[in-house]
Amino acid sequence: MQNKKLIMIIVVVIIVGAGAFFGGTAYEKSSLSKQGLLRSASGGANGGNRQGGRAFSGAQGGNGAQGDFTSGQIMSKDDKSITVKTHDGGSKIIFFSDSTAIGKSVSGSAADLASGQQVMASGKTNSDGTLAADNIQIRPASP
Repeated sequence: MQNKKLIMIIVVVIIVGAGAFFGGTAYEKSSLSKQGLLRSASGGANGGNRQGGRAFSGAQGGNGAQGDFTSGQIMSKDDKSITVKTHDGGSKIIFFSDSTAIGKSVSGSAADLASGQQVMASGKTNSDGTLAADNIQIRPASP
């Protein structure tokens, strides 16, 4: 009788813990979505990455279902693109348009993109390896 009660208590604790975990996950996902920090699988303009999980420390993103990203230092810029030197020593051309969100600690514009700045861009990788950006974030210089 005592063993049955103990097993029942353990099962209830596991069920409650799993429910709390999934409830917290759903709440966090909802919170990130409201803040514009979560990208939908259809490629919305909210940012995100699927290379190596959720780590943003890599130089270039993969072709995951949630979009691609690139980060590094701007080497050059023209009216519709920037070339970024990635952390692995390569480079990536990133195209932007009037609809591309460009952010910094305050809202930015294409005029804010300049050589030497650290940026992270997310969007869709084209067949030629360039990136069509949905979002470009100007980042503070690394120490």
